[in-house]
Parts: sequence; C-alpha cells; structure tokens
Amino acid sequence: MTEKKLAAKRLLLFLVLAFGISWIPALILNRVFGYHAWFETNRMPLFALPVLYAPALANVLTRKLTHEGWEHSLLRLRLKGNLKYYLTSLLLVSALSLPSGALAVLISGGDWGTNGLTGTELTSTLLITFATAPLLGFLTFGEEFGWRGYMNQKLECLLGTTGTVLAGGILWGLWHAVLTVQGHNFGTEYPGFPYVGIGAMCLLCIANGSILMWLTKKTNSIYPAAILHAMFNYGGVLPGQLLSGKVQALTIPQQLLCQIPLYVAGLVCLLLMGHAKRQNATK
Repeated sequence: MTEKKLAAKRLLLFLVLAFGISWIPALILNRVFGYHAWFETNRMPLFALPVLYAPALANVLTRKLTHEGWEHSLLRLRLKGNLKYYLTSLLLVSALSLPSGALAVLISGGDWGTNGLTGTELTSTLLITFATAPLLGFLTFGEEFGWRGYMNQKLECLLGTTGTVLAGGILWGLWHAVLTVQGHNFGTEYPGFPYVGIGAMCLLCIANGSILMWLTKKTNSIYPAAILHAMFNYGGVLPGQLLSGKVQALTIPQQLLCQIPLYVAGLVCLLLMGHAKRQNATK
C-alpha cells in the first residue's frame, strides 16, 4: 500500500472514530438532559470530558488498530528553544482581541470602557487568565492531540499545507455541529439557523487552525496549540471584551467581521508555513 493510500485509510478511520465517539453520546445527552444542562452549565463534566476528548481517543485507537506506532505523536514538551512560541500561545489571543474589540465598538456603535473594573481589578483578572490557561490546556488537549497531533499530519500528506488548513478547518468546524445546532457559540435566534452558524464555525476554525498548525509545526509539540486553544476558550479574549465596554448584540456577519485580525493572523501563519516548506525543499 502506498504512503498516500495508507494515510487516507488511517485518516478515514480517525474521522469516523472522532465524530462517532463525540456525536453519539452528545446526541443522547442532548435528548436526555438537554444541551444547557449537560454542557453549557459545566455541571456534568464526567459526561462532557469524553465528548471533548473524542479526537484524542480517536488518535490512540487509530494508531492501535492500524499498528502505526507513536513516532510522530508530538507528545514531548520541547521547551528548549521554543519558549517564544509558548509565550506566543499565551499572549496572541489577547493581543488579537484588542483590535477585534475595537471593531465591535465601531460596528455596533457601543461604548468604550472596562465594564466598571478598576485598574487593580483589571490587572488581577488578566493575570489570573494568563496563569490558568496552561492548566486549562488539559481541557483542550483532547482536541489538539487529535486534530493537530493526528488529522493534520494525514491531511498534509494528501493535500499539502494549504489544503490541510482549509479541509482541516472545515472538518473541525463540522465536528462542532452537534453543539452548534443547540446554540453553542451563536445561539439559535439568527437567520439561517443552524446552517449559517455551522458555516461561521467552519470559517473560524480555518483561521484558528492555521495558527494552531503553525505553532505545532514550529515546536513539534501539541502543547503550545493546547494552551492557545485554552486561551480562546477560557478568557483570553477578555482584554478585547473589556475594551469594547457595552456593545449591542452583533449579528453573525458582524461577529465574523470583528474577527478580521484573526483571519490576518491565520493568513500570516499559512504564508510562514509555506515559506518554511519551500526553504526545506531547497536544502
């Protein structure tokens, strides 16, 4: 079997497992308890964690079932020479949130402000966010070990770097659909529900995925990606939210427009990966 055929076979098995292990229990839990009770309130972590760790479980199972081994598992920290990338994973989301927050104010006509926080309270809140993000990376490890630690490697063998960013982002966005249709991220009260929300999630995952893939390739480790992912999920955007003060509810197109800084960062990371690949090809 050729390398590409084997990669395609393993990728297909991984995707079936990643979607199946996550979607089947999520669909059951949505029906039995309701999305808000089991996922949004965080009152049922024992139910939520297996769903969030589905990509990681799919990685492990695919390697075992296809006798692949762990040579390219990316599980080592690799701190030496990579501290700047770990620092980037910690600070980038907050940095991007500032121009995004400014765009939100300009688009909505809202007010600038800090939501009533004093300087000391603001500093304390931000420091707590930065301090806890590496610890909360264990919650995003489940996705990163699957998407960046396995899926991207197979996709890049088949589609190249740009194809991996696009296809990988779409697959990652569709994986969220079982929650998006319940109102995750965008709610339910918008025109074109739920398809517009699913499409928006795919677009955001393409941009996010490019940054996460770049960090993973630069460090040969999944942990910087897990930290940056945790910053996205658990408070890294707080500086932008505070900057924007009181902002009126934004439509999905307006929300996507506010993410222009994220798209720019994703494009830069894609260009950097392409440049690195060309340099390696000439060595």
